Amino acid sequence: METEAFVEGAQREEEDDEEDNENWTDLERFQNFTTSQHPLRRLVSARGLEQTVKKLTIADAVEHCLPLLNQAAEDEESSVRDALSAQLAPALRDLLGRARGDESAALVNCVWPLSLTLLRDKDQQVRAVAEDAVIEYASLLPPALLNNRVLEDIIAMAEQDAEDERMTCVKLLGELSFALKQDVLVHQVAPVVVQLAGDSMFRVRKAAALYIGKVCRWSPKGFSVTDLLPVYLSLAEDEIWGVRKACAESIADVASSLSPQVRTEKLVPLLEALATDASRWVRNAAFQHLGTLIGNLTSAEVTPKLLELFS
Repeated sequence: METEAFVEGAQREEEDDEEDNENWTDLERFQNFTTSQHPLRRLVSARGLEQTVKKLTIADAVEHCLPLLNQAAEDEESSVRDALSAQLAPALRDLLGRARGDESAALVNCVWPLSLTLLRDKDQQVRAVAEDAVIEYASLLPPALLNNRVLEDIIAMAEQDAEDERMTCVKLLGELSFALKQDVLVHQVAPVVVQLAGDSMFRVRKAAALYIGKVCRWSPKGFSVTDLLPVYLSLAEDEIWGVRKACAESIADVASSLSPQVRTEKLVPLLEALATDASRWVRNAAFQHLGTLIGNLTSAEVTPKLLELFS
């Protein structure tokens, strides 16, 4: 307790030693707090990013504000990095809404490297918030930027040694499928998801099982049947129950991309198998998503066995 009190006292003295000029502009205060030696000031700065950029022109944000965030993205305090991750999407939403011409590219050039750093953070919470931020702001990006630089960097994560990066890769590819062109899904996204579905680490295969359905949903139907469905069905037979559970959780997304005939032939028997799986966690997931699947089926596709399971 004495040590904690000493540290807190030292931090207060350190903060008191730093200038806080009441005549500072909002930008000047942001700049000084972001580079402060005191963690609390850096946290306040990160949490106030959205409100700060709302008062700036795009040029000022790009030149004087956003570059400082590179330091915040590598802050020694995880709370600062977490706050920054949470602020990126709302801040970028405001800036992109006002951007004109080449300003969008300039903003992405500032913010996307920050996101990449945070997506690779050592803290799981920071990574999760950073993932959600990318998913939120990606749909706001000009298609050329999303389909090129951003997507290329996400796909590159599939080749990293770090298991967490490969998991992040497949999650982002799945969640961003709705915003990508179908030819991009077929030729760039799907091959990576298929590759990660065969990963040696079960957590990566689990992520692939969970998000392959979203890729199926937005891909051409014929392609989903010939190239993605066999991979999904193979994952549903994985020796690890967590992977099979993820398949149960994504079955409705997969079903939405298939014809009634294929659903009847492939997915209905699969759900019946998952509902009687050796693992109770898999069985529970199958029952939880049974109603959603039945909602995607026609009356002719609903078998007596499905009704029995549902009731």
